[in-house]
Amino acid sequence: MTRLIWYLCTILGGYLLGSINMGAILARKKGFDIRSKGSGNAGASNALLTMGKKAAILTAVVDILKAFIPTLLTSHILPVPADVHYLGAITGTAVILGHIFPFWMRFKGGKGFASLLGATLALDWRIVTAMLVILAVIMITTKYIALATILCGILLPIAWYFLGGSIWETAMFGVLAVIIFIKHIDNLKRIANHTEISYNKE
Repeated sequence: MTRLIWYLCTILGGYLLGSINMGAILARKKGFDIRSKGSGNAGASNALLTMGKKAAILTAVVDILKAFIPTLLTSHILPVPADVHYLGAITGTAVILGHIFPFWMRFKGGKGFASLLGATLALDWRIVTAMLVILAVIMITTKYIALATILCGILLPIAWYFLGGSIWETAMFGVLAVIIFIKHIDNLKRIANHTEISYNKE
């Protein structure tokens, strides 16, 4: 019973934290739906396009911390019982899913990149370092952050497995990578048609 409570609290708490979308909240205060302007994404990149640098920075910081803090707590700090396994990975996954599918936005939220970075930083700094390198290279060469998000999503389960992670955690991250890829199919189509918004004009 105790194990079940840990898992349920982690999944529900992580999802609810993930559903806090600062970009959408800031946009609502300004009188519009962030998904109706710019790239149509409810995340920091579209906050930059629609509301400017301050809103983008605040959105990115919140999206990172809402994943980093709970994942750090459940993976390294809280006295988790020995028979409760993979809690850090479960927390990070729940937060990211909450960000992508928030109930109060009719399950149409952001695409999870900042929260992915936050959760991964709490789990293993080596992987997030590789993600930041990917981000830098993609932004310098193509200006398309969607490509960086997809590649980072794919990198996580692969890197986790080769760094000694369990098959169950790898599977969780693999499912997450598939969801992130599906969420970016429209971006890939726009990139192929040269209609995707890039960030070389900011």
